[in-house]
Amino acid sequence: MDTEFPKTAVEYIHSLGRFSGRPGLHRIRALCKALGDPQDRLRFVHLAGTNGKGSTATMIASALQAAGLRTGLYTSPYLVQFYERIRIDGSMISSDDLAHLSERVAVACESLTLPEGETIGEFEFTTAVAFLYFVEQGCDIVVLETGLGGRCDATNVIRSPEVCVITPISLDHMAVLGDTVAEIAGEKAGIIKSGADVVCANGQEEDALAVLRHVTASQGAVWHESADTLRVLRCDLNGSAFICDGQGYTIAMPGRHQLQNASTALRTLDALRLRGWDIPVEAAVRGLARARIAGRLERVVDAPLVLLDGAHNAAGIDALCGAVHDLLKMRRLHVVMGMVCDKEYEYCVHRMARQADAFYACTTNAAERSLGEQTIASLAEQECGEVYDCRSTEHALELALDHASPTDCILVCGSLFLTGEAEKILRGRPKTTD
Repeated sequence: MDTEFPKTAVEYIHSLGRFSGRPGLHRIRALCKALGDPQDRLRFVHLAGTNGKGSTATMIASALQAAGLRTGLYTSPYLVQFYERIRIDGSMISSDDLAHLSERVAVACESLTLPEGETIGEFEFTTAVAFLYFVEQGCDIVVLETGLGGRCDATNVIRSPEVCVITPISLDHMAVLGDTVAEIAGEKAGIIKSGADVVCANGQEEDALAVLRHVTASQGAVWHESADTLRVLRCDLNGSAFICDGQGYTIAMPGRHQLQNASTALRTLDALRLRGWDIPVEAAVRGLARARIAGRLERVVDAPLVLLDGAHNAAGIDALCGAVHDLLKMRRLHVVMGMVCDKEYEYCVHRMARQADAFYACTTNAAERSLGEQTIASLAEQECGEVYDCRSTEHALELALDHASPTDCILVCGSLFLTGEAEKILRGRPKTTD
């Protein structure tokens, strides 16, 4: 790494930038080749989709760990700490391991000859670090989440995975992935490879489903038909209980959309069993019950109830509003919301403001991508009679906590940047505020 201007590994990685040249796998292929192609020594479950990837990946990884497999998990983005992105058996990569592996990747980067004007970007660099770490630590299997899209995503440098998982697809990142659900599905379907099994979440739009089936057939992959056999026994703020194929399960993550993610996870485990992986049903039961991921209707304070949710696009906000209707309709709702400007922010703000009894607009710490709080407040005022224009996440939270009674709910949403900020601010507070 740069010795003239020393940085921590995390600072160095962030300095590389989000985008590093024309879309494609040529940079990550060159980098992995320089490192000895560590990804070729690993076996993967590879996930792409618009929403639900993180939750589904976490459930799958938790079940595989419960089955006694040394399980890597690669997700993005992170909420509070960069180290969240790379885990083995639920434990984050250490700062020491990140540092020494980053040194190796940085040296490899210096050896590359890339097209003029192109460099290795943050996500490509981090993906290479993750591959090295999972090999070094002897992982039996890695649950690998794409960052953006699929076809040109750095994670797609891998050979055919055990299972390709496609979570719900909707409109998002349209400037990069396409203007229609079918176009976006084509990009996501780029992870489907010959010899892999394909599990697709239930409830996909027909246009997306048609594309996914076509790509699966053309690649000679194995399509797993879905039969939604979940029978819901309970769905509340403590999670859900359900029966699938005669077996009882519980999940701790609230909301009916998490039942869809659980169904996808269970079908993925079935596909792995058909490929010879030993995953007892009891391990799936334990794994789903233990699975946790921050920022998904995460409960951080009890009175008033404070929930953090990273929903940041139209489909995610629709799912969140469904959960609000199911779980919070008897509580006065205070919505703290910030967004980035490259999302469908008008729809998202209007939708959440209609649910809110009081709305607190704030700006996230996403630098040039942040949407100003005044724009958010102006949109919210069209749907909600009590709107506060707040300077920052901290100001919005303090005001909401001041206004809320012990039986109210404060919901923080609209951006993973905002959710991470709120997590830092609220960490260490007592579960019950005075």
